Amino acid sequence: MKETKTNPKIAIVSLTSCEGCQFVLLDLGEKFLSLMDQVEMVDFRLLEDEEDKGDPLDIGIVEGNPVTEDNVKTLKSLRDRSKVLIVLGNCAAMGGIPEVKNYQEGKGTIKHVYKYLQGITNPEIKEVDNFVEVDFTFPGCPITGEEFLYYFERIIETVKKGNLSGLPEIPDQPVCIQCRKLGNRCLLLDKKPCFGPMILGGCNAVCPTSRMVCQGCRGLRPKGNVEAMKQMFRKQEMMTDQEFEDTTEIYGLRDNISELESK
Repeated sequence: MKETKTNPKIAIVSLTSCEGCQFVLLDLGEKFLSLMDQVEMVDFRLLEDEEDKGDPLDIGIVEGNPVTEDNVKTLKSLRDRSKVLIVLGNCAAMGGIPEVKNYQEGKGTIKHVYKYLQGITNPEIKEVDNFVEVDFTFPGCPITGEEFLYYFERIIETVKKGNLSGLPEIPDQPVCIQCRKLGNRCLLLDKKPCFGPMILGGCNAVCPTSRMVCQGCRGLRPKGNVEAMKQMFRKQEMMTDQEFEDTTEIYGLRDNISELESK
């Protein structure tokens, strides 16, 4: 990878996660490596094993949940070092599948995993923005590679200009927009409870294209109408309110909805 004095320094750091979003980056192959020619990679353990010296960064990227005390220390250190902090994927942004524990047995869940509990910590799962300020989020489970290429290049340009208030924004468009562009038949017409109208688009509608309903891994659109979706599902007998709530637990969407309803 090329390194120049003007190239922003970046680090990609893992917390507790499957690292699937980072593998999406590697799956981009030459496209990802070409993009990385525009930066100086300080840390990305899936590509190199050099020790991160802890120097200041222009861009810090984090994937996963801050579950352990070490995770939290790593996250806060990355925030302190970085001019821009980017969240990568659903686990970091919304709590992800690990957050299902919070909605079910909570602390009792650990009894199903460990025979002996002494010395085992079992904290509540929380998103990255509960601990530090986040500047940009790449949503999804996993993220969309092409979306990363598009927005990260613009983030690099913004950092080089020194205008951090000019970071790009993902437009408030539903998953349905991409379904229409792809010519997909709407799953709602077949009475399948798809969350697409209220979920932030940008994933190329990968689930509906495979005839699977959207379950909201990218999070709510700013203008998404949750109550209208629930009423429509109920009226059309696609999904009960309890089934709706259960589905929103899968990717951590339930917290987002609760915050919206409390306003």
